[in-house]
Amino acid sequence: MPNYKVINDITSVKQEPLNIRGATGVYTQWLVDKGDNPKYAVRRQVIKPGGRAPLHRHAYAETFIVLRGFGEMTVDKDVIDVKPGMCVFVSPNTPHSIVNVGNEDLEVVTVISYEEDMSINVLE
Repeated sequence: MPNYKVINDITSVKQEPLNIRGATGVYTQWLVDKGDNPKYAVRRQVIKPGGRAPLHRHAYAETFIVLRGFGEMTVDKDVIDVKPGMCVFVSPNTPHSIVNVGNEDLEVVTVISYEEDMSINVLE
């Protein structure tokens, strides 16, 4: 088995709905997962117009890199308008949410650390 992984078309990776209470229109593709790397994962997430991940927190750090579309993130008590080219880092246990406020898909790449506790606590 090689020491690397190549995905020629990330849009072809199996897509699954975000499985947390209150999430609508959010789809995740695991590009790098625990089987590839025990320290962190890389995901492509597509949030449909009007879609959202509700306010939640978890023990792992998360970095969002916005590739396409427009959204609104709440991080702790701040509201951030996100657009292509932006990167938002969220520390562990920090409440955060994301909503697609545009008319096209909001596409983000997220990097998460693997922690002992990977549970998600929905806050709304």
